[in-house]
Amino acid sequence: MVTRRNLLAAGLAAPAFLPGLARAQADTRPVLRIAVQALPPTLEPFEAISNVGLRHTYNVFDTLWRRDFNREAAEGGQHLLPHLATSLRQRDPLTWEARLRDGVRMHDGSVLSAEDVLSTFSPERMYGKEVQHHEGRVNFGHLTAVEAEGRDTVVFRTATPDVAMPQRLASYGGWIHSAKFYKEQGLAGMRQKPVGSGPYRIASFQRNQRLVLESHDEYWMGRPAARQIILIAVPEASTRLAGLHAGDFDLVTNLLPEQAETFRGSPTLEGVEIVLDLAHILYYDTRNPVVRDARVRRGLNHAVDMETLGKSLWGPNFQRMAALQTPAFGDYYDAGRRGHVYDPDLARRLLKEGGYKGEEIVIRIAPGYYLQMDLAVQVVQQMWEAVGVRSRLEAAENVAQVIRPGADVRPISVSFRFPDPLGGGLMVNLSKDYSTQKAGFWQPVKFNAISDELKLATDPAERKRLWLALMDEYEAEAPALTLYQVREYFAKRRDVKWNHYPLYYMDFRPFNLSFA
Repeated sequence: MVTRRNLLAAGLAAPAFLPGLARAQADTRPVLRIAVQALPPTLEPFEAISNVGLRHTYNVFDTLWRRDFNREAAEGGQHLLPHLATSLRQRDPLTWEARLRDGVRMHDGSVLSAEDVLSTFSPERMYGKEVQHHEGRVNFGHLTAVEAEGRDTVVFRTATPDVAMPQRLASYGGWIHSAKFYKEQGLAGMRQKPVGSGPYRIASFQRNQRLVLESHDEYWMGRPAARQIILIAVPEASTRLAGLHAGDFDLVTNLLPEQAETFRGSPTLEGVEIVLDLAHILYYDTRNPVVRDARVRRGLNHAVDMETLGKSLWGPNFQRMAALQTPAFGDYYDAGRRGHVYDPDLARRLLKEGGYKGEEIVIRIAPGYYLQMDLAVQVVQQMWEAVGVRSRLEAAENVAQVIRPGADVRPISVSFRFPDPLGGGLMVNLSKDYSTQKAGFWQPVKFNAISDELKLATDPAERKRLWLALMDEYEAEAPALTLYQVREYFAKRRDVKWNHYPLYYMDFRPFNLSFA
């Protein structure tokens, strides 16, 4: 028991300690306990771009601009809002100016300034010859300079015109960190306890076990609704589910569809389904002899009945993706595209023409990492077997092991980071700036040439022409098998009022979390 006598005996300054203790005792806000399937190995935002890492990143950091996901869900279309920047204007085709919000307090007590933005968008992190992580270049590799004009104005200069710059600043990589913290702690500090301006700060992180976020009470958008958010790694979905029923958790992620259905009619708990702007694909290591010929890869793709596969995993409302695109692309979305349709006879012919002679194809996955992937791969194996293809499923302990040499086929999740062809899928996850090509799994020539043109195009008609040509080339080369647009199923207490966005963000800002 803590008493004044104990404090004095310990030589502590009681007047300084007791007010803090009193505030903690008076804070009646709830603690939100979330069971997740895994935690990221690092909290560094570029290294944590994954289905398990974006959850904390979106709460620790703010961006200059922000997508209004709730309005998009209600009205459709694309909606952006000022966030850490109060205005964003294009001075000329290669120059964007952002004016910063006054009085934004970072987690380390510093006040947001242009220095924080310059530190975030530094050459070493975003656009230099050598960057800490390839993710820095994905959205911002076209920058040539980022400059401060006073304390509250930042100027972004690009090598080429960029019609998607506002969306980029609201998306992956645009998370503003404290320049003061980064100067003192560097990359090592970012991996363990990064500092931003978001609604929650890092309290503690135990790798593979738990991550504790605590309220940033001086948050500029208002005091957060929960005093703490605890993310607990619980690998088994059934265990997460049992913990929710037992009252150990308030929210659980990454359930199977049938598990979410069990809450129908419950007065206290509910299951929720969200269609994500994200796809799962199986990509081929085109260096390996068995899948080197594009005809073999097309044959493998035509052997898969996507309708049967999708409905067996996601239910009767499933609709297949014809390509790596999403209706959120608006006018650039090709609704009539059919892609690699199910045609076993064509599959057999292409396999023969491509020189397939019954070799074993090795598919490597990390079981349980991607929702439904284990079952999806088994269904694909059966369909390949039906056209004479032998395959073997190989299990890895983690994603790092999945990408090691030796396998012919691997899974990856493909996110549409912002609603434009430049925002995800073909132009990100299969581009020359991303790990799939950088690791050598696929190194195309024509595909990259079209991509380069699309990055430079500004006229809407020309952009659409190039986008359609890029999808045509993707189908011809068939570097991957597009499986499905992913759904996320979670369950929570009904009195936790919270909306899940169509990305793996978990937004716990005051406007998106409350307790009934």
